[in-house]
Amino acid sequence: MQNTQTRRKGLLRRNRLKRELGLYELVILGVAGSLGNGALFGTISMVAGAGPSAILAFIFGAFIYLLVALTYVELSKVYPEAGGPTRYPIYTHGRWSNLINSMADIIWYLLIPPIEVVAILIGTGYFFPGIFITNQGFPTTAGGLFGAGLLLTFIPINYFGIKQFGKTTNMIGIVKLIFYIAMVVGLIGFVFNVKNIYQYGFFNSHAPLVSFLSIMPLAMYDFGATRVIPDLAEETKRPNDVAKAIVFTVVIESLIYIGVAFAIVMGFQWSALSIKPGDFAALTTSPLLIGLNPFFVFAHRSGFYWIFIAALVTGFLAPYVTGYIYVGSGSRVLMAFGRSGFITKKLKSIDSKHAIPLLALVVFVALGSIIVFISAPVPSIYSFIDDASAAGYLGLVVTPIALIVSRRQGVTKEEHKFKGMWFIAPLSVGLSSLIPFWAGWPSEPYAVFLILVGVLFISVSGKVTNGFKNAIWYIVYIGFVTIMTMIGSDGYSGVITYLNLHSIGLPFALSIKTPASWGALIPFEWATLIIFIVSIAVFYPWGVLSGFKKQYDHPEFTRPVLDDIKRDKKEEAERVAAEKAERAAD
Repeated sequence: MQNTQTRRKGLLRRNRLKRELGLYELVILGVAGSLGNGALFGTISMVAGAGPSAILAFIFGAFIYLLVALTYVELSKVYPEAGGPTRYPIYTHGRWSNLINSMADIIWYLLIPPIEVVAILIGTGYFFPGIFITNQGFPTTAGGLFGAGLLLTFIPINYFGIKQFGKTTNMIGIVKLIFYIAMVVGLIGFVFNVKNIYQYGFFNSHAPLVSFLSIMPLAMYDFGATRVIPDLAEETKRPNDVAKAIVFTVVIESLIYIGVAFAIVMGFQWSALSIKPGDFAALTTSPLLIGLNPFFVFAHRSGFYWIFIAALVTGFLAPYVTGYIYVGSGSRVLMAFGRSGFITKKLKSIDSKHAIPLLALVVFVALGSIIVFISAPVPSIYSFIDDASAAGYLGLVVTPIALIVSRRQGVTKEEHKFKGMWFIAPLSVGLSSLIPFWAGWPSEPYAVFLILVGVLFISVSGKVTNGFKNAIWYIVYIGFVTIMTMIGSDGYSGVITYLNLHSIGLPFALSIKTPASWGALIPFEWATLIIFIVSIAVFYPWGVLSGFKKQYDHPEFTRPVLDDIKRDKKEEAERVAAEKAERAAD
């Protein structure tokens, strides 16, 4: 009888993800995933755009993302599943909201490994100019092929199971962190040009508020890596470790990002870079820096070769580690697609040998390789970052709303509720809504266009009908943010879209234009305030009231996962009770 029960339990457990990650592994994954070269390039662009106030931008960004992270803390306990944030809306609003959110998430994830690979290519430009990267910082055709090859190397690191993945990142992640911090401390402590903080003005003298807010998407891109932790919740030994790791990661990465900002501001002498003193904008336009990893230049010209060595290791190792971590968590997001019945159900399949979503992993890397290749020679790393931020936060905004709906459904247990969500959830929606707007034109509409194409294709081909009425608020919300980006943001010059296929031999060109004055109908500052207020006062309550009264139940799209979650929670409760009994006996 006992053998029969064991055999049945084995059948139930077959082809499931394995719970192998502890708190330490989760924190290392979160921090190591955050500290990519995208963060370094983004911070350079922040200082170039707003001067030393970039330091303050990271403090403000830490506050914004902490609010977001706290919503993950609660929902990761309610729904501890692979790619969790991508799946939260299906339980509260149905498949249409889930589809929109999923498309925004996958765009975010698909862009990040290419961003990191492009950062590596830019690093090679210091030693092999013009071969893999142009003088303008764009990948060459050879660079695109090399970058695609680099992405393929992320597969074996992720292939041998989550336990080996965690062990590998524990070792490499610590090495990466040591060199990262050594470079930052070296530039601050040994170059120490502290006058750069105050001598030329802390804020950009021209439109200080606009400049400051416009760099926020770059800061928020850096913090976004925290969500790899709830993506791996289904593979965590103890559910409570996910919540702890999220908070620890936000705190640690915040301190390091602030340090990076100080390192950039204080880590160079103007004469060494042939830049006019106080001209922070030249940090991304100077002939000595453009098309190169700026930290290589900073470190080399500091005169301290150990700082240069630390910068070299950081410049190549940091983006590589971030890239393969995002591939791992991104494959879980694609797996969530399969569980929701989007694209193909085969994406949810789990390899029996190593307990990983193998097909999702291969498809994710293949798509990322294509993105890297076709980027040659089009977008720079900075435009990639803005595009990713716009898409990511359009998807993220539904999470606080799903949290409140989950409470209203009676699904969230009292011990899982985080105090103060009556204030945190709407504020999180309001502030998160500003990130796509601040990303500006054309990054925000470009992200929306990709979301729209994906949603229309999948909804038609997959016959997605459930929850359309419950998603109307979300559709109108995205339209509202896009219109506000056109009439009140920066970058709109009157061209809505321009498509010219003559360069590839096709006789087709399309241009949709409006008067350029439309881009300044509402001042940037007022548009920021309008989006913040309308998001909280209109779309937050509308989104909450649009939620299902009861948790969405479907025999294929939700019930199997919910049954697994229920079973895991029961086993966890039994384990905790057994440990208490052992301690009492001792």
